[in-house]
Amino acid sequence: MHWEQWIAFEQDLNEHTGLNSCVVDHGGVRISAYRKWANPLCPLIRHDRKGRDAICGRIQGLLQQQAPEGKLVVARCPAGMVVLCLPVCHEGEQLGLIGGCGLLPEDGQVDKGVVGRATGLSAGRIDEVSKGVGRLLAEDIVALGHYLKRQLQEVIVTNVPEGG
Repeated sequence: MHWEQWIAFEQDLNEHTGLNSCVVDHGGVRISAYRKWANPLCPLIRHDRKGRDAICGRIQGLLQQQAPEGKLVVARCPAGMVVLCLPVCHEGEQLGLIGGCGLLPEDGQVDKGVVGRATGLSAGRIDEVSKGVGRLLAEDIVALGHYLKRQLQEVIVTNVPEGG
């Protein structure tokens, strides 16, 4: 599959779901520079090395370990937001992950303590930027998982050579 198709996939995922979408290779490295934030808090976390390591880095490592072949993983990042992740596999080998994050579960809230310790942001500033964090109902999470699987399958099917 061409890089342009993965980047288009990433953009479509963001536009359809509102999540911080990403496609990463087997080493956990993003394959594109595309970024459209789901909320105003995530870029503040991501652009701070300590925040990125304490919040984003922890969940990425967990997902790499938890994602069995073809199974959707739904988790919460240390900041309290939903993370959806689906492994990209070919002939039993995990090639990478696709997914997104950056929205709260319907009953969740941003963990101001974790975010504050990781980034140095004050509780007031975290409250201010957290107002822009959207929410997902449980059924929305299930629907997004199905959407992610369908889209990945479509991309894979269109890229398998005929007869192979």
